[in-house]
Amino acid sequence: MNKKFISVIMAAILAVSAAAVSAGAAEVEVEKSGDTTGKIRFSMDGWNADDDLCFYIWAKNGDGETRHLYNGGWQDGDNWGSKKLKGTKVEGEEGVYESYEIEFWDGWDYFVIFHDKTTDAQTYDCVFNSNAIDQTAHMTGNWIENPVDSEKQCLEADFDNVDGCGAYLQITSTGNIVGHAQASNVDPAKTVAEYVYNSINDEGTASGKDKSGEDKIDDGKMENALNMYGVSRDQVWAEFEALNGREGFDKYDAKVELAKKFIKPTSAEAETDSDTESSSSSSSSSSSSSNSSSSSSTGSSSKSSGGTTGGGTTSSAAPATDGAATDTGDARGVAAFATVLLGAAATVIATRKKIED
Repeated sequence: MNKKFISVIMAAILAVSAAAVSAGAAEVEVEKSGDTTGKIRFSMDGWNADDDLCFYIWAKNGDGETRHLYNGGWQDGDNWGSKKLKGTKVEGEEGVYESYEIEFWDGWDYFVIFHDKTTDAQTYDCVFNSNAIDQTAHMTGNWIENPVDSEKQCLEADFDNVDGCGAYLQITSTGNIVGHAQASNVDPAKTVAEYVYNSINDEGTASGKDKSGEDKIDDGKMENALNMYGVSRDQVWAEFEALNGREGFDKYDAKVELAKKFIKPTSAEAETDSDTESSSSSSSSSSSSSNSSSSSSTGSSSKSSGGTTGGGTTSSAAPATDGAATDTGDARGVAAFATVLLGAAATVIATRKKIED
């Protein structure tokens, strides 16, 4: 009778523990998703397209991963030119097209190029987010230099007064700043530091030249980059120094001195002054001693600079990555299970004591 009683208690405890673990797992899924879905619109005003507007959409996360979206889901490979990118006309709104469904995930930046397949006209890269759901982008009438190929121009497209959306802020191959909207995963100081590095030739004796023969960097362009990205000279210098030893930046030693002249960090100036004083002091000391003894960087030409990750396997999964929520949820589940087991042990001990009594 006593053994049966203990068996019933243990079975109940195991059932409760399983429920606790399941509840923890369910909580993880809720925290992990956090997605929003919706559509964006584009006004064809100024384009004479014949029902052939495409929404070329891609997303990037902080780890540099890129996903492309088509009417059906996200994929790894580039899908430029696919028929599954075509939008649909919005009833009652002349020349306005609506995209296919977009799934937004936390921690990702989203970009779109509006592409008229009839004429092959395209807009410049436009940053957007879930604030743009049901909002209409339009052409501003401005032409923007293609960031990769300075000989090409793209039409600017923008959303009116939509937070965090607009022409993507980038530095072109000629050192010009184009666009105005920053992507949240872009490190401003690092971007400017890489621009400085890529603008100096490998010998480090003069600034590099663009296709037209103009300098890619000068004091004016440097000042403009600092202002547009909202960073200080010291922040950029710290990021430039961090390039030393990184893959792809093997010419660092040849470029660092000229880079310092363009960036003009206050920390480097103080360092130089200190070195000068130290050198002067050392020289003076040496002279006295001698007298007395006599003895130191998107894109492609066809689609601006977006979505250039190359081929890959097709996947319908949204661009989501496992985050801290999963770890937190798992820890709670384990903790709950451990608590239940402790309770089980206490119950068995108490029951055994009762039987012995």
